Amino acid sequence: MAGKAAAYSPAGLEFARALLASKPDSPVRRMIKAKGLEGRIRRIASENLPQGIYFAKLTLGDWKSWNGKPFRLFQDGALVYGNMIEPPARGFPLEYRNIMVTSNDVSHFTLDIDVPFELKIGRGAFTTPQQLRYDEQYGVEQHGDVFYSRRGNTTTPTKMLITFPGFGPSTTRISYAVSYLKDLNDEDLNDTLMVCFQDRYLAAGSYMMVDNAGRALYERVRDAIEGLRSRFAIDRSQMLFFGASKGGAIAIQYAREYPEAALLLAVPQMNLPYYFTKPAFKDNLFRHNALRELEQPEVRLRQYFNEGRRIHYFYTNSDESSNHSLIELASDIPHLVKYRIDGQHSDVARAALPAMLGLIRRFLRGGADEQFTCEELRTFRHTGNVQVQVRVDPVASKVSGANWFIQGQAGRTRFLQLMTEHSYDFVKYTTAEQSLFPAYDPIVDLEHVRAIQPNGTIWTGSLPSRVNPGTRVPKQQLPNCALSLDASTVQEYVVLNGESFGRYRYRWHRQVDGADTLEMHFVPELGSGTSGPLGGDQREQAASTVEVQPIDGCSLADLFALRVLIATGMRRLHVVIHGKTLKADLEALATMDWDDVTVELHESKVVLAGAAQQ
Repeated sequence: MAGKAAAYSPAGLEFARALLASKPDSPVRRMIKAKGLEGRIRRIASENLPQGIYFAKLTLGDWKSWNGKPFRLFQDGALVYGNMIEPPARGFPLEYRNIMVTSNDVSHFTLDIDVPFELKIGRGAFTTPQQLRYDEQYGVEQHGDVFYSRRGNTTTPTKMLITFPGFGPSTTRISYAVSYLKDLNDEDLNDTLMVCFQDRYLAAGSYMMVDNAGRALYERVRDAIEGLRSRFAIDRSQMLFFGASKGGAIAIQYAREYPEAALLLAVPQMNLPYYFTKPAFKDNLFRHNALRELEQPEVRLRQYFNEGRRIHYFYTNSDESSNHSLIELASDIPHLVKYRIDGQHSDVARAALPAMLGLIRRFLRGGADEQFTCEELRTFRHTGNVQVQVRVDPVASKVSGANWFIQGQAGRTRFLQLMTEHSYDFVKYTTAEQSLFPAYDPIVDLEHVRAIQPNGTIWTGSLPSRVNPGTRVPKQQLPNCALSLDASTVQEYVVLNGESFGRYRYRWHRQVDGADTLEMHFVPELGSGTSGPLGGDQREQAASTVEVQPIDGCSLADLFALRVLIATGMRRLHVVIHGKTLKADLEALATMDWDDVTVELHESKVVLAGAAQQ
């Protein structure tokens, strides 16, 4: 025990880090590798945890009958980790590594599913041979508690490309990746230092917001970025922050002190607690209080919009849990270019890779701008939406490997909708999934067709005429406001998911410090009454009260209710429905996927059980 205590002491940690900082081909590193000690030394070097905090590795046996179902690990009856069971890599056990616990006594832990399990607990982070090989392959370096690889011009760079990683599968043998962008070569990076950060915290990453002990990481990562920038005297305007999914949310966080820098984002999460209500995160990251308390990406990005920062943002309307109804309705923001891609969250980066590589290469080494003639425009109607088809000239028809877009202006914001290439190479069109929405898309302000090639060349052709929506669906002025907890004024909020959107006015009537129940009254009109006791055993609970008026129907009311609940940080939701006209549309709120929700019909006092209570 004394030897282990010495190994994990501050002196032992520094010694282990010094060994790992030596050159990979040095005699000491060769000896460490030959004796199979690298994993153990990396564990010692991982992080100096406070006393009473440990890393745990959970291995599940006989898991196949539980595939696709949730499990939870408890320490002395308190939940410490949970996830959805997925098959591991073939030939390997089902492991969950680097779960943070506060006891090193395995007898204190239980599972809520009936399978054999093994729990190992220690002071150092657990790893795998596959992770070690990955880190070596991509040159991942540890600098204190911060991990990154460097490539490109590492001696005299004039530019800086900073990337952040997304998530991998929960059962991968490589839990911590880097966004290496292997398509970029030495010629691309001739003038650029590329820094690829690794989110090496908790079981699968913490959005680089907290370390394994829950302590804020911002200053440590900021200092690493600024140290490299200042070392090479790189102008702040020559910096690009890039990330997709989780990496996009991290990029927003660490661009904070670089207003002159550019951002390239793909499907970043705007509100982490809301995103963490997904089954894969509900019993792990969602319960991490430190991630709730830190400023959310949406707040930071709205500030960047106000500052007029240079932002390229790729998204899909079918990703409401990431978008949080921000980017879809963003307009009249200077220097914002938004690219809408059809498909699901995981489809966007792959589908838009040519355009994203083209934009990155334009930052790295510039790119050509070419013109072509758009010879013909045709417009079609599809279920109230609009599709377009264009014919391009023979020169443009030979452009290969590009993403094609139809482009217009939403005020000072540039809007691009992805198009599809026809089997006839001179025809580009929008599919049903790429339709334009008359209610909020800038259809009459579409002006160009644009192709972005991976080499950085951009081709632009003017439309021969304006696109005519030709539909009875009116263009609406939809507000793009954040949810507010302001108790004094009437607010309006829009929820958008796919082709649907819902509009709601709301006003706070009572906010109780320390309340754990949100009482939400849906009314035909604000001010028509919010009386009505809580039902059942919730009568004694302290409650904050908000009055909500649906506008033009109750579409996506469940998403609106969940977003408000998450914003308050409360655990219980009690919905009171006023009036027969709202009853049919809102009774379904009782089936919301939330642990503690009830719905009361105000007139009859009938209380419907929520999904978790059925």
